[in-house]
Amino acid sequence: MMTRTSLLLLILMCVTGARAQEPQRDQDQTVRLKTDLVTITAAVTDSNGVAVRSLKADDFNVYENGVLQKISHFSSGEEPFTLLLLLDVSGSTADEMMLIKRAARRFLSELRAGDRVGVIVFSGEVELIADFKESRARVEAAIDGAATPEGGGGARFNESTGTSFYDALFLAVEESPLKQIDGRKAIICMSDAVDSSSKTKFLDVAKLVEKSDASVYFLELNTEAVTLNRLLKPKSDPDYADLSQSQVDRYFDAYDADSLDRHRERKVLPHDLLTKINHGLFDLARQQERELAQRTGGRVYPVRSLMDLAGVYKQVADDLRSQYSIGYYSNNDAGGGGWRTIKVEVRGKAKGASVRARSGYWAK
Repeated sequence: MMTRTSLLLLILMCVTGARAQEPQRDQDQTVRLKTDLVTITAAVTDSNGVAVRSLKADDFNVYENGVLQKISHFSSGEEPFTLLLLLDVSGSTADEMMLIKRAARRFLSELRAGDRVGVIVFSGEVELIADFKESRARVEAAIDGAATPEGGGGARFNESTGTSFYDALFLAVEESPLKQIDGRKAIICMSDAVDSSSKTKFLDVAKLVEKSDASVYFLELNTEAVTLNRLLKPKSDPDYADLSQSQVDRYFDAYDADSLDRHRERKVLPHDLLTKINHGLFDLARQQERELAQRTGGRVYPVRSLMDLAGVYKQVADDLRSQYSIGYYSNNDAGGGGWRTIKVEVRGKAKGASVRARSGYWAK
């Protein structure tokens, strides 16, 4: 039979044991938080813009909020990429669709066997037409079938359906399989980036893109003159194009918030104002592309002519092959979220070279 003294000793042992476990839980929690690896892809070029290859981890310094970090993971361009192609098949690109699809197929031929590719096409509608699990031949077939005439099968879009650029980015980073992919990943978007029909707002999708860990490359089409020509046509012309209300609001919010012209019917707006609005929308789109590219470590490639598109895709493929993958466990113990700046520098034999990497990340 247990005595009163023995019972008291047993109770004290249980209480002491429970207290001893509490610091262990705290320690486990700290260890768990430290397992969040911050990953960066970095491109290094010399003064002539030529990629600098064969660098080692010791050739890099990485700073977060100005504090030097210890590199825990490093690999060169041999590590495969997961790529998501976003193809603008809206009215502004309709006349050159065969050229666009041919250039996209040639880009696939530039990739390595281990690289995985998915494809999103967008006009007024947005659709994932090829997943990362698909074979390369299946991805090519999906591109060939995009934007076919009504009744021709595939993903069907027409000139009147608008451009849901922001929605395409949202699908890419929030609702496509890219969100579950680890390792190096990139979004490569071919578009003029002038949104007309998205439900998503730019500021909302920009933060999601920044959180995705994907580098974003823009093949920037210049359709400003084509678009203006359609805006200035009479409404009876089958090639006439109108401004959407979201475009009108975006222009006046940025340039002339108090103007009463925002509420006038588009058909009565003078040609000089339509020209200003069109130019302003393209300027805003170019600013947004450069902001996303800079914050994610990507790049904007202006496409002077669609005849140059295949060559620009090749530049993107070369850039991806020459990048370094760098990872570190942040020594920033400050709790809470917020934007943390990242700066990557090279030293030693590569000192003085230019480094392109994402400028920061949103802490969880």
